[in-house]
Amino acid sequence: MNKIKSLLSIFAILLVAVSCEEETYDPVIKYGDGPILTSSEAGGETFLLTEEEADNELFSFSWTQADFGFPAAITYALEIDDAGNSFAGASEIASSSGFSYNITVGELNSLLTSLEYPTGTETPLEIRVKASVSEYANALYSETFGFNVITYSVKLPPIYLLGDATDAGWDNNTTLEAPYMSSGKYGIAAHLKPNAWLKFIKTQGQWAPMWGSDGTGDAFSGKLTYRPTEDDTDPASIPSPSVEGDYRIDVDITNLTYSVYKLPDVIYLVGGATTIGWDPANGLAFTKDGVGKYSLVTTLSTGNGGMKIMAGNSGAWAPQWGSDGNGNSLLGKLSYRAGDADPDPAEIPEPSSAGTYKIEVDFSEYTYKITKQ
Repeated sequence: MNKIKSLLSIFAILLVAVSCEEETYDPVIKYGDGPILTSSEAGGETFLLTEEEADNELFSFSWTQADFGFPAAITYALEIDDAGNSFAGASEIASSSGFSYNITVGELNSLLTSLEYPTGTETPLEIRVKASVSEYANALYSETFGFNVITYSVKLPPIYLLGDATDAGWDNNTTLEAPYMSSGKYGIAAHLKPNAWLKFIKTQGQWAPMWGSDGTGDAFSGKLTYRPTEDDTDPASIPSPSVEGDYRIDVDITNLTYSVYKLPDVIYLVGGATTIGWDPANGLAFTKDGVGKYSLVTTLSTGNGGMKIMAGNSGAWAPQWGSDGNGNSLLGKLSYRAGDADPDPAEIPEPSSAGTYKIEVDFSEYTYKITKQ
């Protein structure tokens, strides 16, 4: 009997030892609160990114420390994904042990471009903070920060306008930039002197490659001649119009053509989103801010249609500018209708909410920009 009692005592001691061993190697993590994310900007807004503001700060994020229930080295990752995707395809913006991160316009644009998000299109996104300590512990997450963003495409190099018809003269070091529009196509708004000459070059400070006239065109349209090197024949110059003023000049270096039309001193806004509706004889006048640049601050509504820009208040529907069909209510490219026989361009979209807006038109970049005031 005593021997049995002894065996039972030994067995009980072994059970306690095993129990203690399990407790030592299987701790229970008591999860506390996840990080609390705050932003310098309000959620739900739409942010238009521009190359000119690439170095500017867009968001300043900060967050509180996550609580895993025990002392640990915590890594925080700032993640981004499509809104409503539950971060199934999340991409990491940054990772650190700190509690803040600032994102510039250019940094976010580069990230979204590398992820093949479309440029010039409004995209809904979400950002959150992921806190983790190891692969054996579940991560803790913050609430999401939702916003909309419109990214930009990086500009391709321009070509350059010069000549005694321009303010730059014939100095190939002080030429005027003609921005890239699309494959082979460039354009510029420039002040031209009458009965003078102009050409285009590819590189400042060099006389070739160069584009001039084939000698058969006039001041408003014609064929180009290409000069690849300085050893090739110098082409004729393109003539300027007989009336001094601001002009839009377009060149197609693939099809070797050019076209020129005069820009009015005043342009006018009409449309269902405006206070005057679709009345081409009563448009809202823009202020001219520079060569090819105009602006207007006005009240816009929603639910009544978009807008167009008229070259005059004569009541005629041409010349006019609308959207190229790819823009949105904040930014887009213009499309020109020279006469009634030309296709009617798409409307510039109405804003997402009624209010006071500043509308800016740039006939060198050939863009419109709409900003809520």
